[in-house]
Amino acid sequence: MKRFFFILFPILLFTLSAPAQDSYLKKRWNIKLGYSTYTSMFLNIKPVNNNNYRLELNYGVLNNIETGVYAGYSKMLVSIPGRTTGLIESSSPVTFFYGVNFNYHLLPLVIKEDNFRFDLYLTGKAGGMNIEHNYLNQFEYSLGGGAALYLFKHFGGFVEYTYGKYYYKDQTKLRYGLSVKF
Repeated sequence: MKRFFFILFPILLFTLSAPAQDSYLKKRWNIKLGYSTYTSMFLNIKPVNNNNYRLELNYGVLNNIETGVYAGYSKMLVSIPGRTTGLIESSSPVTFFYGVNFNYHLLPLVIKEDNFRFDLYLTGKAGGMNIEHNYLNQFEYSLGGGAALYLFKHFGGFVEYTYGKYYYKDQTKLRYGLSVKF
């Protein structure tokens, strides 16, 4: 995590000290509907992939920085202690994901167009997950990169590749989906 701050601080310093300029990102809203898979352990012996759906709401606060919140949903096949017997039972509990994210867009540094339809950015996320009525609360975080392509003026797709702590272990994650900007 310290590396993240040592890398991010000079970038932020450069961004804040750059001459004022208009940006297609500043004061822009961006909504993303994404999909990925989460790996969980079933009976502590078999990895299982679970569908994860996430909604992000981001706002451009500076010429190339946007920040926002996310919420997600999954039904994860996991082993949890039995509520009455104390034995292991299998379950697909509802799992909620939530957190904040930070995107540093690289292209506004070199492209000055009003409505550029390609986006390239670095991303960081921190949040948590809650499995079935507070059975398990877990912190998660990630760092990575992403790209978006807007086939229409305000509508397109995105893909992100990140590395971080997800559920119970460090791993990489590919997330993709639809993006709307306005």
